[in-house]
Amino acid sequence: ANWSSKPDASMASPEEPAVAVEEVQDSAETVIATVVAIVAGLIVIVIALGFRRKREAERVVAREKAAAAKRKAPPPGAVARADLSAVEKLARTAGADPDAFLAGLATTEVLGRLASPLSPAAAAAVRKALAGKAELPPEGDGAAAVAAALVHTHLRRGELPARLWPKRDADEAEAAVEAVAEAAVKLTRHGFEAACKGGSPEAARCLLQLLACLRLQRPAWDHEPSRRASEEALADAGLPLPRLAASASAASWMGGAGGAVSAGSVAMLKVRLSRAHAKEAAAAAKRGATSFAGKWSTANGRAPVRVCESYTCLVSRRGGPAGAEAMVGFLEADVLDPAAPTAEAELKIVAPLEAGEYELRVQALSLAVLGVEASASASLVVTPAPIDDADDLDDY
Repeated sequence: ANWSSKPDASMASPEEPAVAVEEVQDSAETVIATVVAIVAGLIVIVIALGFRRKREAERVVAREKAAAAKRKAPPPGAVARADLSAVEKLARTAGADPDAFLAGLATTEVLGRLASPLSPAAAAAVRKALAGKAELPPEGDGAAAVAAALVHTHLRRGELPARLWPKRDADEAEAAVEAVAEAAVKLTRHGFEAACKGGSPEAARCLLQLLACLRLQRPAWDHEPSRRASEEALADAGLPLPRLAASASAASWMGGAGGAVSAGSVAMLKVRLSRAHAKEAAAAAKRGATSFAGKWSTANGRAPVRVCESYTCLVSRRGGPAGAEAMVGFLEADVLDPAAPTAEAELKIVAPLEAGEYELRVQALSLAVLGVEASASASLVVTPAPIDDADDLDDY
């Protein structure tokens, strides 16, 4: 027999199945790792998207809250009820002292808020410029000290340097002065009206004069340079200086006999202002100069008409058992025709409950020209209220 010791090629090697198994295992592990990586990546993406959506939702909520707060927040120059109440109290306690009233005015929330944009450098500059010209609160008073400085800057602008602020702060400072001055005018007007209702005649007159000064940017009603400046402004505009004389009368609104008024009934006060400068005003109107009041009127239901001159008339009452003088109210006398020799206005008032003879005092002042004023008085005789027998019988 021809036997060969060479192994048969058709017979499988015992090592080949082990290699194949290892390759399959490596392939399976690779697949699993790939799947795990893909799943992990998807999880990371989902988590990232979740965080992104959460941040976007938070931003939306924040924007909505900010928008709601902005809608609820008052406009920059809005005056809160607390400030109005404080000014009403201030008009009763310090209304007759303009410096004390301005110091109290500076403590209101609205003036402090409007003064807050002023930089420390600008605040220091204006305090230095006002030194010796105005009484200012200590710097330690914070916003109130800054607000007071800005109000006095507005009032005394003609006395201050042209370049008042550091250059980088000039625009912001001027805007703050304008905003504070506008709010101060509103608050002073409110204080004046409060004084007319429950304050003293001295306070009402003082606050009306202060209101004129704030509108005209003049430091004081009796400041002689300011009065001359008002006259010069009129002359530059081609307008005459108003020359007034006032008269007044009072009677029952129902036209009672002899002008007597029953206690507690309605009386009518009529005020007439005679204009000695009417011809000059008419001539000025022909040249195109017709108004310095900056006011419009819709009297008698007509279309708005430019007011040539306007005068605020304070009305107070003195006499009766108490003998003290008290405010009654105020009225506006407007001049629509520059050639009119007079301007007239009426005010309904309630007669005192106690019979007696009273004096109604009228003080007319201009808010457009410092120093222009006139005064008058009228007698008001109050008789006891009549007793209605029929009404009395109904009570039994």
